[in-house]
Amino acid sequence: MKKSTRALVGLVGLDAILAAGAAWMVWQVRTGAWNAPDPAEAISRITETAGGAIGIVTAVLLVAFFVHKRRGN
Repeated sequence: MKKSTRALVGLVGLDAILAAGAAWMVWQVRTGAWNAPDPAEAISRITETAGGAIGIVTAVLLVAFFVHKRRGN
């Protein structure tokens, strides 16, 4: 597998893992399995943090993809 393809697969995989983890945490708060003083605030924090992490991972791996693609890998 080419390095550029590996970067794209990693991007999709890591983004999916982060999104699934955030969805699971939101579900835990909504069902009451996790006690939160303010569930709306907890869900907001979870989604903001997950969105930021997904954005960083996506940016880094897209840069890696284009660098590898330019080098012919």
